Amino acid sequence: MQSNYDVVIVGAGPSGAMAAKILVDMGLRILVLEKKRLPRYKICSGIIFPKSQEITNKYFGEIPKSAYVKPELLKGVRMWACDESYHDLPFTKDGKGAPNVWRSEFDYWLIHGSGAEVRDLCSLTDFDVDGDSLVLKCHDINDDKVIRITCNYLISAEGGKSLVRAKLDAELENGLKWFVAYQNYFEGFSDLDPYFYHGFLDPQYGDVYAWFNVKDGLQIFGTAVRKGSRVGPYLLKYTEFLKNKFGLKLKKRVRKSGCMGNDMCPKGRFCLGKGNILLVGEAAGFLNAFGEGISCALTSGLCAAEAIIKGLESGERALAIYTQLTGKERRLTSVSWRLGAKMAGRDLMPL
Repeated sequence: MQSNYDVVIVGAGPSGAMAAKILVDMGLRILVLEKKRLPRYKICSGIIFPKSQEITNKYFGEIPKSAYVKPELLKGVRMWACDESYHDLPFTKDGKGAPNVWRSEFDYWLIHGSGAEVRDLCSLTDFDVDGDSLVLKCHDINDDKVIRITCNYLISAEGGKSLVRAKLDAELENGLKWFVAYQNYFEGFSDLDPYFYHGFLDPQYGDVYAWFNVKDGLQIFGTAVRKGSRVGPYLLKYTEFLKNKFGLKLKKRVRKSGCMGNDMCPKGRFCLGKGNILLVGEAAGFLNAFGEGISCALTSGLCAAEAIIKGLESGERALAIYTQLTGKERRLTSVSWRLGAKMAGRDLMPL
């Protein structure tokens, strides 16, 4: 691995892969750092909305069959109200549905297809500005050693918990409110329609909302609560509800996972970057209210790459260009949270 790059991207998810693909195709030297071993699991609906399909088809080609799960196509989101009535939000007008994938395989396909140099098990621990360059301090977990890398631009695609954002804007970071999401993967079955992603808005099952979907026969369900709250009682009550109402039968637990998120998205508090540092995806505050962050990630990653390229060509600051390019996506993100709150009859993230 060399030590000097045009752009270093922290995070190998869709936003990082998208930015890497565009920048590599322009002939720039790109390094992607990923703190986990690839491929890695992530809590996500794993639904590729039409907008995401359009972007990936254009820049990466068709999604490989290896990423798909059964059922391969989902009809839409089914949102359940407190009175157990529901409202369907179809993914496509023609009723064909949207691809249902494992994020581990989908993300790995994207980052592999970006053409960038990728280093997994390597985490960013600190960075400093040195004139027009950035000096990054990283921990190589493979060799358990500290390495230093220089670059002209840094893109944070770290997700909701971002070291880069915390250092750039301590005031914003200190004011954030956090939630913890927990998800189970069980062998089993239920009477819930497997062709829908189900969201349950009753606050007795979680401070945000609880969810359920099926992938390759696995019953996948979870909930999200305020940081500091005990997730166990909520999850127990939610599981009992699924058993009693929808005949959920659980056999062997195959996997469990967790993650943290914050209230940047519903509050419309975006952090796009500073100087030659840009933030994309959840790190910047882009996340759809209905649990779909992939299209936001791809779009913001694309905008960041285009901003850097246009900045290099024109001499204009990349951040100013990026701010202009992401205007529509910021508006759409904010609108989705207002719409979600209207449908639920409550704040979707009362943290």
